[in-house]
Amino acid sequence: MIIRAGTINPEIATSEHDGRKAVYSTEKLSDGGGISQYGARVQALEQGARSSKRHWHEKEDECLFMLSGEAILVENDGEHIFHPGDAACWPAGIPNAHHLINRSSQACSYLVAGTRSSCDVCHYPDSGRTLYTQGEDWRVENNGGTVLRSGKS
Repeated sequence: MIIRAGTINPEIATSEHDGRKAVYSTEKLSDGGGISQYGARVQALEQGARSSKRHWHEKEDECLFMLSGEAILVENDGEHIFHPGDAACWPAGIPNAHHLINRSSQACSYLVAGTRSSCDVCHYPDSGRTLYTQGEDWRVENNGGTVLRSGKS
């Protein structure tokens, strides 16, 4: 299936980092193309935005390819400057928490792809929270095992 530029409506959201709110957008290519076994998205971060909270997956592989601009990839071993053409891969089960932050003066964009496991455990070490997904059901727990939120996707 061919997906023409501008045919997928991006989801717009805000993130807060260092006390500032910033905008990011996501174009869900895999959903638009009817693919269900893996997810592929083009995400754009405005100045000051971050991709997510630092996280790692027990059951899902992830891969990122930088398309435009500059961003900081934060992993367990520190910060890495990313430019167009740079890539990173995070195999399932390896506890290397990661996210991107745009500290530059211009927007940046990247392609991120990953498996879509029906059961996964996603760790957020900076907040001490863990997301459990089992089919359509999900729940977020703190380090003590208290359920903070739950629902269906």
